[in-house]
Amino acid sequence: MTTHKLVSRRQLVYLALLALAVFLFIPHLTGFNKVGILVSNAQPVYLLIALGAEMLRYFASSGSTVALARLFDRPVPYFEMTEAFFAGAALNRVFSTGGAPGMVVRLVFLLKHHVTTGSVAAIYLIEDIIGLVIGLIIFVVGIVTIASRETSSFANDLAVGFAVGTIPLAIGAIFVIRNRPGMERLVHGLARAGDTVFQRFFHRSIYTPERVEHSLDDFYLGMNAARCRPHLVALSFLMNGLRYGGGSVALYFSFLALDQAIAPGVLLLLYTTTSLLSSTSAVLGEVAIMGTGFAILSRALGLAPDVAVVGLIVSRTLAFWMPLPVGLLAFLHLRQRHDL
Repeated sequence: MTTHKLVSRRQLVYLALLALAVFLFIPHLTGFNKVGILVSNAQPVYLLIALGAEMLRYFASSGSTVALARLFDRPVPYFEMTEAFFAGAALNRVFSTGGAPGMVVRLVFLLKHHVTTGSVAAIYLIEDIIGLVIGLIIFVVGIVTIASRETSSFANDLAVGFAVGTIPLAIGAIFVIRNRPGMERLVHGLARAGDTVFQRFFHRSIYTPERVEHSLDDFYLGMNAARCRPHLVALSFLMNGLRYGGGSVALYFSFLALDQAIAPGVLLLLYTTTSLLSSTSAVLGEVAIMGTGFAILSRALGLAPDVAVVGLIVSRTLAFWMPLPVGLLAFLHLRQRHDL
């Protein structure tokens, strides 16, 4: 029987060309001459600081996961966990599906280190809740900062849109934590539906109620452990704060390298909203959606066209392209160590 790869080399080339086309097309919005002058005059020291801040995000994310794994008394090596984050980020850039490849890489890595599936789900949920809280705080600070200086209908509209997006997520998190019977029915129903699809293609079943129930037990044990060991959750909160801080600093110094100081309120709004857009764009060509959203928000928040375009190119080069070579090397190293 002939086997087919999920994504061929030709498709990978097409995805890379799509990403490259976005970066080649965007300068047309303001003119290659202006872009060339701004890029050539970029200050390398600030670019290095931005690169270091971008790298910090991955180390901070790793620290958060390692801390939460301790809730289940599972020691996870920090350096290798950081490699898994880089590897996952590289696959996210290749398969732009809302961060799912990175989650799978981290899941496989944690399973190799004896963290159960239910425990990993608990770690993901806790980190998502923490990230939502921190992102909301940063977003509100940005809105207040802009509103205190000038009335902006766009900022108000953005605040409403953010609230519309975050309130359902918060309600969903409360449902998961507080309603175990409902969660059990939902998970078993999804597992049975997924198993039905799996059987049609592979003619065998992978669903066992006992395994799903065991994973749910691990998940809720993790929730209880988080309440009993708040210092580990606090450490995760600190690491996620550093992750957001690293991304904001990287964006700030990307603009500063172009001799353009971006206002704090604009910086916070731009970073939080584009980060949310990137994580929720579960389609191929995420770089195009992210780039377009970045450009629109930059202009709506009052940045000059040439500064917005070049800031997009510089910051996206650091955030999008940097993880690819580092992450692929990390992926190969983890494979050699049989951690993936």
